[in-house]
Amino acid sequence: MSSTPAHDAHAPENTLANRYGVAHRRASRRHLRMALGAPALAVAVALAVMIGLNVSVGQVRAKDVGYQIHDAGSASVTFQVSVPEGVAAECDVVVLDAQAAPVGFRTVRIDPGPEVDPGRDAMYTVDVRTVVRGVTGLVDGCRTA
Repeated sequence: MSSTPAHDAHAPENTLANRYGVAHRRASRRHLRMALGAPALAVAVALAVMIGLNVSVGQVRAKDVGYQIHDAGSASVTFQVSVPEGVAAECDVVVLDAQAAPVGFRTVRIDPGPEVDPGRDAMYTVDVRTVVRGVTGLVDGCRTA
């Protein structure tokens, strides 16, 4: 007779498959998650692109080109602006001092006309009166009027 305990036919085997489940079950769940997650991700990306395009289309965009400080009372700011066809716009131009405090401000109205071609940037140079000498000038923002 042997000294090893008898093997019980009804006792569960102590294997990884019995402890953690069968590997093909986990794989099928993983495939199911991927099959459901991939289309959901594609829909989310498409929605984000569509929202981004809708927000940016038809907006007035401005880009700083340069500035010139004439003296303690005046400066010039040059910028490009892109305006949708048939839309009037307003751009805020500001001159700042060394501490980035505004020392001059002007709102410029840009009317639709032959000088502003749709889809092309128009260049503007505007004079801004200042209360003290500025060190820089820029476009603070543009919007439809």
